[in-house]
Amino acid sequence: MIGVATRYPVEWIDRFQLPDGRWVTLRPVLPQDDVQEREFVAHGMTSRSRYLRFQSGLGALPDSLAHAFTHVDYHNHFALVAESFPDGRQTQVGDARFVRDGADPEVAEFGIAVADAWGGLGIGKRLLCQLVVAARSKGIRLMYGDVLRDNRAMLSMARTIGFAVRRHPEDMRLVRVERPLAERIEAVTVAGCGCEC
Repeated sequence: MIGVATRYPVEWIDRFQLPDGRWVTLRPVLPQDDVQEREFVAHGMTSRSRYLRFQSGLGALPDSLAHAFTHVDYHNHFALVAESFPDGRQTQVGDARFVRDGADPEVAEFGIAVADAWGGLGIGKRLLCQLVVAARSKGIRLMYGDVLRDNRAMLSMARTIGFAVRRHPEDMRLVRVERPLAERIEAVTVAGCGCEC
């Protein structure tokens, strides 16, 4: 599915330090992240977290989804991974992505997940903020996500980054968070830095 842009977008690589001193790198996903992405979903996330992210009882990424998650064109499908290197071992601790709407290329749906052991440290907020900035730079005017009603952490995080919460048009289990990307909001302090998104 690599088509529109095949150059690896190095401009989206970022590195930041968590309040506890650990370092996290954000970077666009690569095809060779296949094994790391599978490990993240199967072992970095609890069954509850997988349900909140995928809205199903998914236990591990099927081959087709792992391929789709790691083979992106960085234009219609843009994805970031967050990784750290505890004890020198590469460990994926987060994933965020958007996919353009087939009916309207100026609209994109996003998804985000953070490993349970790394939650509450600002990684998700940093990923979402970076995703907003990337989407805006690629001409997307509206970004939305469908969130389970009881996913309070996600709803709270989305609100702090300027997303409005609305009724879902089709599914009562969900709400839709959406944000026009034409305007920026105030700098959001995330993991020790002000990120304007």
